[in-house]
Amino acid sequence: MKITGFTTDTGIQIGRIEGDMIVPLGPIAGFWDDPAKATESAAPVPLSAVTLCPAIPRTGKVICIGLNYRAHAEEAGMAIPTTPVVFSRWTETLVADGEPSPVSGAAYDWEAELGVVIGRKTRAADAASALESVFGYCTFNDLSNRALQLETAQWTLGKNIDRSGPVGAIVSADEAGNPAEGWQVICDVNGERVQSGNTADFIFTVPEIIACVSRQMTLNPGDLIITGTPAGVGMGMKPQRYLKPGDVVRVEVQGLGAVTTPITA
Repeated sequence: MKITGFTTDTGIQIGRIEGDMIVPLGPIAGFWDDPAKATESAAPVPLSAVTLCPAIPRTGKVICIGLNYRAHAEEAGMAIPTTPVVFSRWTETLVADGEPSPVSGAAYDWEAELGVVIGRKTRAADAASALESVFGYCTFNDLSNRALQLETAQWTLGKNIDRSGPVGAIVSADEAGNPAEGWQVICDVNGERVQSGNTADFIFTVPEIIACVSRQMTLNPGDLIITGTPAGVGMGMKPQRYLKPGDVVRVEVQGLGAVTTPITA
């Protein structure tokens, strides 16, 4: 199934997308208590009649993996990592497909990424069975203020600008398949292709990432892991190129759909 969040008078609900309709599955917190038990809670309504929002709970974690494509590490002038590079986002930065993101400074950059959504409580997973913890996958744009990101050794400020985390609907793992099969990850800025990568080129696979992270912390249903971006970011261009008001960024992961983000002042 393919799910998204949407707003109601009583709070955020989770809904299953079916064509141009959305089938309500109940409040977001109740859904992530046990996704396997989610059932229809109301009659379907037109997608056009609701306001979408991320399906990631505000209590969830957003765990980011940096430099997970060799070519991106090279364009950034950084060493190829020998263990996953982990940093964090706050859920407050997340926005849905179509929502605008205000430009942040003179070095606001794009990053097309695959997101992995955890479906069950997971601690100390091994790579052989780690995919059993995955609920599904989504498209993500890790918009980044490079000046803040590189100002210190910690990337937190540059990766947590308000409204800088566009996230798409979540496609369940049984429908999406396995990213090890090789899913194309692309980014277009104003219709121009700037990134084109493939999940088969990950330095660290999704199971390896889950195993690494879950050795140190418990992963809970609704937690989101974003898995790194391929080469082609604005920081790596010569001359460097960054986003400005009026630009439109579209990122897409094969089989999961696209997320389009207008950049505003």
